[in-house]
Amino acid sequence: MVLGAPGIFLLALIDSGGIPIPQGVDVLLFAQTTANPSRAYFYATLATLGSLVGCVVLYYISRAAGHGALVRRTSAERIDAMRRQFEKYEAFTLVLPTMIPLPLPMKLFIIAAGVFRVRLPHFIAAILFARAVRFFGIALLARRYGDQAWTYLRQNPAPLAAAVLGLLGLFYLLSRRLR
Repeated sequence: MVLGAPGIFLLALIDSGGIPIPQGVDVLLFAQTTANPSRAYFYATLATLGSLVGCVVLYYISRAAGHGALVRRTSAERIDAMRRQFEKYEAFTLVLPTMIPLPLPMKLFIIAAGVFRVRLPHFIAAILFARAVRFFGIALLARRYGDQAWTYLRQNPAPLAAAVLGLLGLFYLLSRRLR
């Protein structure tokens, strides 16, 4: 079932704001783009903005809730490790879990960013970068290759991994320069 443009925005907002829908936005974006390739970048923009709004809402809730927001979700050791990550890399810590659908708990990192008071402009830049890469990448693949894109990615993960690592390196260099 294809829900249309508002559905992409809303699903991205809900998913990033606290109710996990694993790969739901990716699948809906892919389906919408395959059904209407001329609107691919519009759909990717909506997914990116919906995700950003959801992340900002969760960031502020976590900022208000404080340390208790993390204590209920993970161990003290993990909290300390995340604190060190955020102290060392600040918003760059958010890029990988928000860009790649790995088994990384993205929401835990968003909550930690609020608790550890990552500067909001850096938080927004990291989320926008990571989500734009992810969602525009999906839209581009769906527009260009349609259903063949999933088959290609499963059979050839190395080019995708290289592209992601290159983008992470670029973002890291930019974030160091901004410091």
